[in-house]
Amino acid sequence: MTNSIGLDLHLDPGLPKQTEYRHFSKELLRKKVGRDKELTPYTSVDSKYRINPDLLAVYDFKKEPLLGKYQSVLIDRERGIILSKRGSKAHFYYFLKHKLISGLAFQKAIDQRLHYRRYHVISTEKRAYFSIHGYTDGCTDWVALHLMDDYQLSGSHAIKFSALKINDLDYSFTFDNCSRHIRSELTEGLRHTNLVFKILEYHLEDTMSWSIYRLRGKEKSLLDKQDYFTPAPTIAFFTMQEVCADLKRQKYLWYGQTMAEYFQLNFLERDHQLIFHLSQRGDNIY
Repeated sequence: MTNSIGLDLHLDPGLPKQTEYRHFSKELLRKKVGRDKELTPYTSVDSKYRINPDLLAVYDFKKEPLLGKYQSVLIDRERGIILSKRGSKAHFYYFLKHKLISGLAFQKAIDQRLHYRRYHVISTEKRAYFSIHGYTDGCTDWVALHLMDDYQLSGSHAIKFSALKINDLDYSFTFDNCSRHIRSELTEGLRHTNLVFKILEYHLEDTMSWSIYRLRGKEKSLLDKQDYFTPAPTIAFFTMQEVCADLKRQKYLWYGQTMAEYFQLNFLERDHQLIFHLSQRGDNIY
């Protein structure tokens, strides 16, 4: 069975084991994919691919499609090299809308509380995806920090990530055309992820008496290595309930502003706050 570009389809082929194919970059993908037969068993097409814990990196080719039609290449440690006719933004859309608590609003709320002006990371409890160019940019590459062991800057505008060993083999992912502030952006992303973990941990243990345990026997990723970032301060004042309450108020504010604009009415924030307060009466035991 072959796919639309004549590549043989294999079930979960993993990543190529040859040394020359274990160090990914846009340059390598442009030169080798669809041309070198050695990569054929590891390459497939799936424009409906969904973000999952095995995703290592995403290279976006939307501005200059690979082989003339593929807008992104996703590197999955189980499925190998995946070509897609959709850009990286489209692939993250489902994940953002259906897998994250309050979508990007929650992620941005964390950054705002940390006084960060740039949005680069999307974090869950034990997963973090870092956007090389910031996810407010529609065309951006991504790397899974929870599967990375280390990183090195290459010149002033490139960064190379070394992955945790996969089947005892080393893999790396290089990204070019980075911001000159990429190191500080990555540090902020790691600190953001650490804070998200603490918020969830505090919420589950304090409110629900559940405990979150780190998996033992696993290699430590960048998320666990505090040599790369300063951990966020105590969050006794900073709880999941407070963040969600702020997001709820913000959502109602957007709704009120949009309603006023649609009906061409003056938006009176004082009246809006009164209506919001009255609407919360149902969420009370009294």
